[in-house]
Amino acid sequence: MLRHVGREHPLVVVFAGMGSAICLRQGDAYGCGFCLLMMVLLLSRDRAAHALGGLALGALAALMAPGWSSVADGDHHISGRVQESFHSRGTFHMVVEDVRLDHLRVRGRGLVSVYEHPPRILPGDTVTCIVRVKTPRGFGNEAEFDYKGHLLSQGIVLSGSVRDGRTIAVSGSAGRQGFRQDLIASLDRRARPESELFKAMFMGERSGITDSLRDRFCSLGIVHLIAISGLHIGTVMMAGYVLAFGLFRLLPVVSLRLDTPLVARFAGIAAAVGYTAFVGPAMPTLRACIMALSCGVGLMFIRKPDVLDELALAGIVICTLWPGSLHSASFLLSFSAVLGIVCVMARTASSPPWFRFIAVCVAAGVFTLPIVVYLFGFTSLRGFIANAVVVPFFSLVVMPLSLAGMAAFPLWSGLSDFSFSLCMDALHLIVQACEVFGSIQPVRQPWIIWVYLCYTGLIIAFWARNSRWRTWVLALIVSALVGLPLVRSHLIGVGPLRFDFISVGQGDCSLVTRGRHAVLIDAGPEYAGFDAGRQVVVPHLLRRGVDALDLMVITHWHPDHCGGAPFILERFRVGEVWLNSVQEKNPHFQEVIRITKEKSIPVSFVCLGDSSRYGPLTAEVLNPRVRLDSCGGRLDQNLQSIVLKLGDGDVKGLFMGDADLFGELILVHLCRDIEARVLKVAHHGGAKSCLVPFLDTVRPELAIISCGLGNRYGDPSEEALARLRKHGAVVYRTDLHGEVAIAFPGGERYVKFGRRTADIQ
Repeated sequence: MLRHVGREHPLVVVFAGMGSAICLRQGDAYGCGFCLLMMVLLLSRDRAAHALGGLALGALAALMAPGWSSVADGDHHISGRVQESFHSRGTFHMVVEDVRLDHLRVRGRGLVSVYEHPPRILPGDTVTCIVRVKTPRGFGNEAEFDYKGHLLSQGIVLSGSVRDGRTIAVSGSAGRQGFRQDLIASLDRRARPESELFKAMFMGERSGITDSLRDRFCSLGIVHLIAISGLHIGTVMMAGYVLAFGLFRLLPVVSLRLDTPLVARFAGIAAAVGYTAFVGPAMPTLRACIMALSCGVGLMFIRKPDVLDELALAGIVICTLWPGSLHSASFLLSFSAVLGIVCVMARTASSPPWFRFIAVCVAAGVFTLPIVVYLFGFTSLRGFIANAVVVPFFSLVVMPLSLAGMAAFPLWSGLSDFSFSLCMDALHLIVQACEVFGSIQPVRQPWIIWVYLCYTGLIIAFWARNSRWRTWVLALIVSALVGLPLVRSHLIGVGPLRFDFISVGQGDCSLVTRGRHAVLIDAGPEYAGFDAGRQVVVPHLLRRGVDALDLMVITHWHPDHCGGAPFILERFRVGEVWLNSVQEKNPHFQEVIRITKEKSIPVSFVCLGDSSRYGPLTAEVLNPRVRLDSCGGRLDQNLQSIVLKLGDGDVKGLFMGDADLFGELILVHLCRDIEARVLKVAHHGGAKSCLVPFLDTVRPELAIISCGLGNRYGDPSEEALARLRKHGAVVYRTDLHGEVAIAFPGGERYVKFGRRTADIQ
């Protein structure tokens, strides 16, 4: 079906074979199957050698790629040269190459985080310090973000931290400031957030980009503008080409003696390489530069250049150098966007320029949409229109102004200030557009097979020749693309009662679902740049097919329970919010009240006797005993936690918040039925939880303790665990088991957890 493409573009066959081998090596069955399917469709007798060569090259690259360092966690002596340094979420990080660990060479790069007093470190400096090495370990939730794999895709094989940056010995930066640092210092004196956007968009300095600012760009579908990407490198290459071509055309004596177009292309390539060196060797920037250079080299040395072959060449080079890039979001988005542009340009060669321009903008959005939905779970319905307007404005106005200002900075301050002022005004317009027109919607994460079917259908639709087979295959693919979401929606609608105890570290978060009805109890912690709502809970909800909540309960106002609530309330449709008390001085309370007022979400301060029904789910409040919506003075937040009995007609779960000791004794003497098959243990399994009278009354079959691995409180306590064992309850812990999911199909109990190697206690 695609054999003619394989015959005309041999590098595409090589890249498909290479992708198959890399996915197989990395254990990605679906990715391997997709790449093999593409290779088979492209394969012809003339291209068998290319396919075998691609398979061999991919296998060799995957085998030769550095793996995660096997060094034991703990304190180690590390030295090396800093490749890049940056701030992220309030923490200073540096990527170190030529690493020596305890004076032994490490194959790969290291990532070192500095929590306090970071020293002045520039790329090229040599650092020596004692680093507390720690292997990245996820929370243990099903299909969560693979941070370790993300680091490996960037060639990082070692990670650790330094508490006090003053213990780091730095050599090489004494008296050295540099053009880039001078420019950053000048921009720091300008108005924010425009100056921070400028540094991120054009200099790769993202330390000032806050989550709220990034969310604004996400709401308009243009967040890709913040990071250095192929758009930036391509614009710089084009600017270098146009300037060189125009300069030589103004000098007839020179242009008559030189091949002006060829020299201008060399100038464009030199501009792209120079710009990449200026912004720093971050992995996304290097990948974007390679993609741009492959196109530039093709234009220079190939008589009839073909963008599809050049794109395949870029993929081959990138995957040879960094095989893990094949699974990185930045590579997938860049590659799919360029593929969409190539497809449309090939089909609209004879169309008017205005139509091709619109088609290219739409194609880039369509080809990246399946990846965006699957990886990020949110999409902007106005993203297609915004990209068609903002991206040209950015490329033709904002980017040239920024380049002019940076070029004039060391030569003519007046021109530089004028260019920067115009650029800041243009960036302000983009920020205002995000605030006025931005809109973002949560989308249930589709099955991965749906994503691969999307790309199979797009490739066949654009590149396969017209035939009866093509028509039938496309019809089947379209039917599957429509049918699979409907099947998933039906399965969600008839789903049994399920309790998800999400692993969020030292904090609490529980999701209870029955069919399409969902109740979220607490939202995990928020501290030092970590927001469980943003980074853990929301991705988990979308993976579970939950895009709206009937009820959100914040049991009390300690940050390990309520920290992630604001982000969830901003992103999701929430029918109702239950709170335990008024806490005017608590910043999380203030933020929750602000969001609920803006979105007109009903808020209730609940107490004993309150209850509500959501389809087959019934929620009954057992604590606090009195309503605390107008209380004064200090409250014992643990004792006044909302205690909830929640379930359907057959199975109940008891969610204790942090109401241990007296909270448990109060429930025992309520003269109410508090028996439950599932118990969310109070206060992370502390020593004052799970009292014998309480367990005798509740009689739980399963007890779940939500706590962080190696937490400083020593939770769960041995006393509480001993009482649970003596009672006969089966205990699961999020620090050991990760996410704990308990379902009751047909009344039978089914339990699974994220870390399959954990021992059940």
